[in-house]
Amino acid sequence: MKSSIVRIGLGIVVGGLLSGSLLANSAMATLVTFNFTGAVTSVGTQLAGGPFSVGQAATGSYSFESTTPVSVSGVTGTYNGALTGSPTHLNVTIGTYVASLAAGDNNIQVKNTAGASGDAYKVEGLFSGSPVGTHDARSFDISLTHPSGNPFNSVALPTTPPSLNTFADRTLRLVFENGGNSRTVIVALGALTAVPLPPAVILFGAGLIALVGLGAGSWRQRNNSLA
Repeated sequence: MKSSIVRIGLGIVVGGLLSGSLLANSAMATLVTFNFTGAVTSVGTQLAGGPFSVGQAATGSYSFESTTPVSVSGVTGTYNGALTGSPTHLNVTIGTYVASLAAGDNNIQVKNTAGASGDAYKVEGLFSGSPVGTHDARSFDISLTHPSGNPFNSVALPTTPPSLNTFADRTLRLVFENGGNSRTVIVALGALTAVPLPPAVILFGAGLIALVGLGAGSWRQRNNSLA
């Protein structure tokens, strides 16, 4: 009976490993993904008449490397390249328009001040997408500013989403540019949530717990038999 349980536990562990997500690059285990939703509140002139209109729903996600080294300047911690430069690590859909992260600089900033309402959280970089009229896709930023209190105790990179209700200004901006002439689509964010761990990771953890428990039981049985 006991050997059957051990085989089941080993099967859970091996199945988790062979699922792919754990055999991929070990850095994948440190990726954190946040989903967001919102609605368009402003469309820049020269972008009107294109794919954007006020009131449109916006959805998306971004993934970042939680172990990215921090560069601290004053009260701000900057995590350069946290989105890892992969187009799959930013996705935004507004109506029929789809945007993704473009190669180039990107970062996450965490600002922690001593004074009230000074903390802030920002994600920014370049994005790719279809041109709108004569304006090309350029840059994006997600900004949480003007909090009602002090949501951050340090400049540590949050791996759980900051509470949007804490911030008076919570926006996503997509900037389009034509020869230095920029126009912006602004989205008011309504939700920011974490994506749960993949099932394979949960199974792997469950298998390890089962094996540890069985090992402890066998150890106690051996000790009792020797007593």
